[in-house]
Amino acid sequence: MIKKLFFTALLMGMFSHQVMAQLDSFHMGFKFGSNLADIKGEDTDNLDMRSSVHIGLVAEFPVNEYIAVQPELLYSFQGIKTESAEPNFEEERLKLDYIYLPVMLKYYPFYVVPGLSFEAGPQIGFLTSAILERRNNLDGGTTETSDLDIKDGTSEIDFGFNLGFGYHFEIGAFLQARYNLGISDVFEDSGVQHSVFQFSTGFKF
Repeated sequence: MIKKLFFTALLMGMFSHQVMAQLDSFHMGFKFGSNLADIKGEDTDNLDMRSSVHIGLVAEFPVNEYIAVQPELLYSFQGIKTESAEPNFEEERLKLDYIYLPVMLKYYPFYVVPGLSFEAGPQIGFLTSAILERRNNLDGGTTETSDLDIKDGTSEIDFGFNLGFGYHFEIGAFLQARYNLGISDVFEDSGVQHSVFQFSTGFKF
């Protein structure tokens, strides 16, 4: 009986030590950066990328010295721009805003470059705003705009897959470059998906 209690206590001690080690190496912080957003699919060759931004929170849970899991909470501004089909306007900008929840699996090949990581993982997004902005540049440098809410015709949920790499500095700062390939349709039964390049910087505490 004493041996069983001793063995149980030993296992609990080892487990608590591993938990504390994981907690000590857990990091949380923030990130922000730029988007080069586009949509891909049928009849999208005449569309131009929209330059925008993203901002959010990030955490990192190390599994071992080579593998980590990085969940994120991001607010991302996406969409496209193109020439307007309306005779009274020159340009149209499709502004699609999302809250995204990416979960990235990170690999650190320490033997190559310390701090370098490669990452891949899925994400789910929730649409917060969908505006079609029509612009017309007038004389004198002023701009006339007309906004049309198209949220009803836009898919509320967006699924995608991310691939990228990053570099983590010893002081806690980091840089990331990522490509998001959309899996679900931006508009219902449209056959077009998001295609977004993201360049981020941030800090983990």
